[in-house]
Amino acid sequence: MATVAARRFPVRLFHKIHLWIGLFVGIQLLLWTASGLFMTSNAIEEVRGTTLRREVAPVDLRALGPVLPVSAILAPEAVLGSVIERAELTQVLGRPAYKLGADGKTWLVDARTGLDWVVGRDDALAIARQQVTLVEPLTAVPVSDPPPLELRRPGGAWMVGDAKDTHVYIGKAGEVLAVRTRLWRWFDVAWGLHILDPVGREDTHHPFLIFSAALSLVSVISGFVLLWLRFRPRRRA
Repeated sequence: MATVAARRFPVRLFHKIHLWIGLFVGIQLLLWTASGLFMTSNAIEEVRGTTLRREVAPVDLRALGPVLPVSAILAPEAVLGSVIERAELTQVLGRPAYKLGADGKTWLVDARTGLDWVVGRDDALAIARQQVTLVEPLTAVPVSDPPPLELRRPGGAWMVGDAKDTHVYIGKAGEVLAVRTRLWRWFDVAWGLHILDPVGREDTHHPFLIFSAALSLVSVISGFVLLWLRFRPRRRA
């Protein structure tokens, strides 16, 4: 009897270790499964606010009247010595503008006067109304760097909010940087839980996530070992 008990003791110890590991892994699996179910249950177009975007008819830039040549816009005194990497003639709210880019930043210059076009509150509200379906009344607050968590990109100028708590971020070049709905924010929380990064919600290569995945693998392997020990064929005495 002592020999049999001694032979069975490691199995029982192995079983207890498997149970404790399974308890920890079970919590992680609950978070992974619940968050994954929520994310896959919602169409990504609705999450990203794509369904709220409006089709804006293209504008014939030739109909906007005469503009300054790009050489005048790119003159050193016009751009304060910045090395311009790209320049594009476009229109914002029916006004011709040059969209300039340098050092990862983008801004507007009035194509008629050559002066910097700082996107103001009224501009942001008008752009949001033009390009996104929103519920009045609207509010607009300035956005500075570092950007808020739901934007996660620098260079924002204004956040326009509506009555349904939808946030539209307008960049300094007059573009819609992002549309964030309540669904997007819940989706973002679920994503943070899914990758075990509820604070930054971006890091998919942190030690805790790697440790949890490795522990889950150990739990699965130990479970198969226990199944084999339980149902393995036994030789008759």
